[in-house]
Amino acid sequence: MNNELYENLYAYCQKYDIPIEYLPEILLEPKVIPMIRGKAFEFTVLKALRQILPTDVWLVDKPMVNAQFGLHDTDVRIVHKPTGKIISAECKLVGKGTFKLNKDASVQARVKCMRSRTLGESKIKELAPKLGVSEDLLKVHNDQYVPADFQVVITNLANAFYETDEKTDLFEWQPDAKGTTFLKFLSGLEAEEGLQHFAYNQMYLADSAHLAILPTNNLTCTREKCTSPQSCGFIPNYPLLIFEKDAIVPKKPWYSVENSATVLENILKTQHNLAIFEGKF
Repeated sequence: MNNELYENLYAYCQKYDIPIEYLPEILLEPKVIPMIRGKAFEFTVLKALRQILPTDVWLVDKPMVNAQFGLHDTDVRIVHKPTGKIISAECKLVGKGTFKLNKDASVQARVKCMRSRTLGESKIKELAPKLGVSEDLLKVHNDQYVPADFQVVITNLANAFYETDEKTDLFEWQPDAKGTTFLKFLSGLEAEEGLQHFAYNQMYLADSAHLAILPTNNLTCTREKCTSPQSCGFIPNYPLLIFEKDAIVPKKPWYSVENSATVLENILKTQHNLAIFEGKF
């Protein structure tokens, strides 16, 4: 560890009253690891997009707050330099242990895409008109997002192969034989040693509007009290990331992060066409 990094770490521990000699034990606490990994993934996405997107067209950064309407913090902000338009990316890991090999030989994992805190009465009153939904409908979906919260969801598969070890109670990388076979197929690797690194760094993104429960997306809301189960407009808590049989790319609306420029350009085009339709141009 270089001196500057150690000094910054020591200063952080001093500031927040963290005994630095116990920092490894604190970081390994089962309740702490998921929070750290979720936040760390935002920076992993930041690094990846900065490497993939052309710097003369796109600016990628990570604001600490989102001042726009106070709706939702931005995980990663993507700015289209020619137009100044901003796309907000939400970084969501798949659910722990959700890898599943289906009977038709397709593979799926569930992306954990829900609010960390449910909305209270006062927040519902504040957000409902901004989101363009009724208060009653937002109460039914008070832990769910709508596409207006962010334009892109980005995930990877790694968390699908983690389990909590029964002996140590620690979060461990434990793909079973089916998971290992799938990762080898997906990555083209023969050895198991590189699979974890691959799963971390191979990311997928989707336009949030294509994840929402709308007639065009052929999804059905499972909330019993939802009055518009085919068109409520909310994003399910666990959108499915699906790989059809023998496919190395996911089923739409998900795309490999290498194609992120195309996805982002399509979002800008959709926003532009919608603005024209609404008479804003």
